[in-house]
Amino acid sequence: MAVHNVVVLDCDEAYNYWEPLHYLWRGVGLQTWEHGAAYALRSYAYALPHAGLVRAGAGVGWALARGLGVKWSVGRVAFTTTRVSLATMHAVLEADLCVAVYDTHKLTGAVLMVVLASASGSAMAASALLPSSFAMACATKACAATLRGKHRVACVACVIAVVFGWPFSGIAMVPFGLYSIYGIGFVATVKCVAACATLAMSVSVACDSYMYSMPGSFRIVSSVVNLVRYNLASGGKSELYGVEGAEYYVKNLALNFQLAFALACSAPFAVAVAVATKAFVLRSLARSGKAPKNIKLTTVVEKYRNTWRTLLFVCTPFPLVVVFFTAIPHKEERFLYMIYPFVCLSAAIATAAFAEGALRITRHVFKSRLPTFGVVFGVVLGLFAMVALSASRTAATLKYYSAPATIYNALPVPSATPDTVAWPWYLANEYMEKGDDMTINVCVGDEWYRFPSSFHFPTTHYRLRFLKTKQVVPLPLHFDTARGGTAYTPVGLNDNNEQHENFFVDPEECVYLVEAAFERGNARAKAMGGEWIDVRSEKFIHARLSPMLSRVFYIPGYSEKHNKYVDYTLKVLAYPRNTFTKTDQDATL
Repeated sequence: MAVHNVVVLDCDEAYNYWEPLHYLWRGVGLQTWEHGAAYALRSYAYALPHAGLVRAGAGVGWALARGLGVKWSVGRVAFTTTRVSLATMHAVLEADLCVAVYDTHKLTGAVLMVVLASASGSAMAASALLPSSFAMACATKACAATLRGKHRVACVACVIAVVFGWPFSGIAMVPFGLYSIYGIGFVATVKCVAACATLAMSVSVACDSYMYSMPGSFRIVSSVVNLVRYNLASGGKSELYGVEGAEYYVKNLALNFQLAFALACSAPFAVAVAVATKAFVLRSLARSGKAPKNIKLTTVVEKYRNTWRTLLFVCTPFPLVVVFFTAIPHKEERFLYMIYPFVCLSAAIATAAFAEGALRITRHVFKSRLPTFGVVFGVVLGLFAMVALSASRTAATLKYYSAPATIYNALPVPSATPDTVAWPWYLANEYMEKGDDMTINVCVGDEWYRFPSSFHFPTTHYRLRFLKTKQVVPLPLHFDTARGGTAYTPVGLNDNNEQHENFFVDPEECVYLVEAAFERGNARAKAMGGEWIDVRSEKFIHARLSPMLSRVFYIPGYSEKHNKYVDYTLKVLAYPRNTFTKTDQDATL
């Protein structure tokens, strides 16, 4: 469901990753200042493999779509197949982690499978094209490898996450490095990390240097070094893009994981309860003479405790990352993607530990099986509640926020034949004259940050253009192939969050318009002049006017009754400005 229905929820994902991919694939796309060669903060060692994935997905997916009779544009097919590939990779790695955990502690592994399969946060992150999502995949692999004692594999996964994914994901990888030192020694760990890091950095620098260098003027570039330098030595420039309070990540995790987050926070306490009940029951049996005499009880308890210690230790990226990023003023949801598997694992640990402790006590104290059935029923009910909450949250995201992707997918394929609404006669005439040289401007104002990507345009004739608003935001510009493409920094791109006139288009040049009828004034059609006709309109939730419960979760019947919506609309200019009027056009016909 996340692959097919969920919109791109983060504008950074759209503009910093999907747009460069679209440019590498079809020669058209938007370039952010981070992708400008003057700054070079984004890794092409991350982008280039995904560009290959897009090309392969477009070919295979297009053939499959045609065979199934699905009338999608090639861009939409490429977008969906790429997301399918990303989600499949995460699903395989999560299944592998479940097996590794199951081999360590069976009940925890079984519960983890349920939590991972249903968690709404994991579903969104797994299909996202973001370095932090890639780091999440690497962290999942590192965790599974660590539990199996394959510390060199874990070290390789950690280095790949840092170099090819997101450098700051190294915070989450520290526990696996420490466990590797414990498992195979300091020297072996350092050798493995150094060899892998040298090779990975060589590939990364080669990719960045090639993509950011002008023909004939090769220069050595490392986006990894540039990104670290920017964040550590920029004097707090990241704060230009917004700051949040200390409670931000706690609220975010509670929203994405609901009951699972509460359980995850209680994992250490749950383990303490499980170990204490184990020791209590064994001591009681020893005093009553019912314990096996050939078994040392302290050894049994210690082995049991060590199993839980191992599971808790591999979850330490969860609190470590939360504490680290909470201390940084600039906060974003995607910064925590890499710890999502550990939130789920911590929740599974808590559930399993509480269940074992409760079962052990009830079996020891009560002779009847009824209390035991009560504990089992409580665990099953808790898991059901967890799944239900996650499903409700996922459904809310799909239902309330899918309008932008639907709207952009409604744009028509250019042709020489007019459509009654979506493709007016003057556009058909222009296409007949210009053909593939025709450019069609789709304009957007305050809703710029909900643009899903150029993959949602039916052809490369379309260009997203920005209308000037009261917002001061670092908008992207189109890659300029004639001046060097990825090796060129268009005039206006800057790292100071400053506006530039090059960001904006003259409203007279707009043919299509995307707007939402919020009260903040981003409905612009009336002010732009001309006659605008609705091509498609979808409902989009008005978060500020909707109650928190029905906004956060989708509750059939209740949500429809209490939520407030606005019209999210795609409009087309019905007649060319200052040429034909409606009466003139009717007379001509």
